[in-house]
Amino acid sequence: MLISLFPVFIAGHALFNGISIQTVHRGMSVNISCNYKPSSDSDGFIVELQTNSTLCSVSENNNSWINQSCRNHSRFIWIPETVQMAFEISNLQIKDTGTYKCVVTRTIPPPSVLLREETTFVQVIAHPVVSVSDVSALGGFPTILCISEGFYPSALEQLWMRNGAFHNASFTNSTDKTNPDGSFTLHSYLKISDCAHYSCWVNHSSLNKPAIVHMSPTDCNENREGFNGYNIQIALFISSLLTSVLMIITAMCCPYRACQQPVSVSVTSDSELKTVVLYSILSDPHPVSYSNCHLHKPDYCSLLFQ
Repeated sequence: MLISLFPVFIAGHALFNGISIQTVHRGMSVNISCNYKPSSDSDGFIVELQTNSTLCSVSENNNSWINQSCRNHSRFIWIPETVQMAFEISNLQIKDTGTYKCVVTRTIPPPSVLLREETTFVQVIAHPVVSVSDVSALGGFPTILCISEGFYPSALEQLWMRNGAFHNASFTNSTDKTNPDGSFTLHSYLKISDCAHYSCWVNHSSLNKPAIVHMSPTDCNENREGFNGYNIQIALFISSLLTSVLMIITAMCCPYRACQQPVSVSVTSDSELKTVVLYSILSDPHPVSYSNCHLHKPDYCSLLFQ
């Protein structure tokens, strides 16, 4: 069972060592505040949103803002009524998790002076999509599967419940993987021997409360019937195969068996015995070479016709 010790993020805002922390669900937007109010209309500014590179840059001169360049779904926000500036990043994805800086630099009058640098850490989270299903028997036992897909960060608890109580985890096995978008998926298998009420319990930092997904006994019964039908088909196939093998062995032993039956002997009148021909009295008369009756008897033939 995957239980991580990573810190748990709660959606919202926080402040840690002077750094603003914002936790946002995947696909949502976030505002990065610059927390700076210009004190003079005569000054000129450059305001930038930076990560490892500059995402958005604007300049102000004579109360006019000029958009220099903005990318990755980012834009500059200016609120003249409150004299506030900020950047918005929309449609956030897991890869957008990271540290962002709003940097305010005065350019007029020269020289350039750094006026403000505001740091915000953005944590993008994604809630798991949980499902429970019957799967083909593993190791000869009926098995059910719980899948939590597309969650981030990786800390997740996934447990089985039986009739409303947590089930012994020793009966389960789990595998997890990382998806191309950076999210995680966890598979948990449970071997079952009855058709009780089984549920999958999942807890993650992106959820307001744990998710519980149930598998009904009806689904279990249908799976069990299918499993039994599959076993019957296998038994019939094996029985048919053994019958075919027995018929082949019997056919291979027929020459030897014919030689063991009562026969009549006809000898030619030539002075020198050249040919001895045997005729079976149990089947249509046909010549059988006398030498065939002296072939070494196969072991399986001796078992069948002793």
